[in-house]
Amino acid sequence: MNGPIHSSLISDPDYWELVSEFVSNVPDRVHMIRKSIEERDTKQLCTLIHQLKGACGSYGFHEVTPLAASLEGEIRKGTDIALLVDSIEAFIQMCLRMSASPDERQ
Repeated sequence: MNGPIHSSLISDPDYWELVSEFVSNVPDRVHMIRKSIEERDTKQLCTLIHQLKGACGSYGFHEVTPLAASLEGEIRKGTDIALLVDSIEAFIQMCLRMSASPDERQ
């Protein structure tokens, strides 16, 4: 398991609260992604990953966005979800490593 992923904004006190709120909502987003996979709802899955891609970039988690962009592209191409499950799970695990803990500021 890799360590936490920190926002590039984490050292800026003006953004820390926003980043913290975003990170606290990630488990709910992950739940919705997993539900979309279970329901094989590719439209919803694509929307959720697209939203996370943009949010991760906006909140300074730039290392997460390339995987999100790749997944979004594959889903839009029509790649079967079953073929993407491992990549989606890697993305989920990466998202769950995002941290805004003040004790971990860079």
